[in-house]
Amino acid sequence: MPVGHALSRFRLREFNRNVRLFFAFGTSINAGMALFSLLYNLYLLRLSYQEDFIGQVASMAPLATGLLALPTGILSDRLGRRPFLIASGLLLAISQLGLCLTTSPGALLAFSFVGGVAMAFVWVNHVPFLSDNAHPARRAEALAIWSALQIVVRMLLSLIGGFMPGVMGYFLGLSTEVPEPFRYALFFGAACSLIAVVPLLYASGQTRREKAPAPTRSPDEDEPMASPWRVFAAITALSGTRGFSMGLTYPFFNVFFEAELGVGPAAIGAIFFLSQLAGLPATFAAPTLVRRFGPTLTILPSRIMGGSALGIMGAFISLPLAVPMFLLVRIGEVIDNPSDQHFSTQVLPRRFWARIQGLRVCGFQLLNFLGSLIGGILILDYGYGAVFGLACASRIASGLIMAAFFGLRPARPPATER
Repeated sequence: MPVGHALSRFRLREFNRNVRLFFAFGTSINAGMALFSLLYNLYLLRLSYQEDFIGQVASMAPLATGLLALPTGILSDRLGRRPFLIASGLLLAISQLGLCLTTSPGALLAFSFVGGVAMAFVWVNHVPFLSDNAHPARRAEALAIWSALQIVVRMLLSLIGGFMPGVMGYFLGLSTEVPEPFRYALFFGAACSLIAVVPLLYASGQTRREKAPAPTRSPDEDEPMASPWRVFAAITALSGTRGFSMGLTYPFFNVFFEAELGVGPAAIGAIFFLSQLAGLPATFAAPTLVRRFGPTLTILPSRIMGGSALGIMGAFISLPLAVPMFLLVRIGEVIDNPSDQHFSTQVLPRRFWARIQGLRVCGFQLLNFLGSLIGGILILDYGYGAVFGLACASRIASGLIMAAFFGLRPARPPATER
């Protein structure tokens, strides 16, 4: 299915200016993040760092994001989402440049922490920003497009980025076994993060909801909740267990393919490209699945599938098996992510959105920090099998927590435009 045809189903031009500008912001900032996700740990390997320190560097960003998620949510309710989103691009570019220009352990940890601050500003505010500016009947579509943009951009940058160190090495006259070709490729990622600021400079600072004649309001839009803190606790727990699983695995996938399976940078880029390509149809299907089966019956199977694939990757260290299992992990995640984001706007009225998103991000990122920290140590001591097995259990537990608390509810009919 061509990407353009798939995107046309969502009627992009019918979204208002703020939503479209946010999609432009997302395209650029995701390009920068995609290059760093693919290449930065391979760059650290060439600086003679091992998985334990790579895990420490990777853990600083979710630590910062987790610590600042709640304050960011509270402040963005008062100051608006746009200033934080603009600041995220600036801080991320500074962080990425610092990570490329210094090699001392302390400085690398510090710049990674700054990048986590930027991520707090993005992850706490992107769902409320889209929810504030998109018509209620099209929130799920807006979030699905955001996820699809991440996939398309990361897909293309994974493919291109895998070849960039080789191209840089050719022009520099250097082998890709040394850090410099990777460093110059990563500079391009920092530039993308900086460029992301530009579209938001033209966005309105006020909420700009799409106009529609006589929209039907969601029955829970302003309905008071008897015990919101109970919902907060459940969201934090299920986000935390999912974040722990992600922290154990996502910082190390590229290192796993190179150090454990002997795959080169270009081939790793191709594998990452395939994982994004495989996930693209699932992203477009996510809103339909949520409408038909409800959030729990969409998210629980995706987490069971992703967790099981991680367990198989760890139990059988083999390239022919690792690649399809990695694709399944990615497919499960791209169904899970937009469904989970949309679900977070449905369980409580609008006045709680920023706080619930702050708790969701806080739980996810603090446990992600712990997973990254523990993951690097476990890999050196026990190997990838132990880490992927623990990640499998945590991912499945997250889905079971959601099912236990919220139940296997059918989807409520969404609000529709008349």
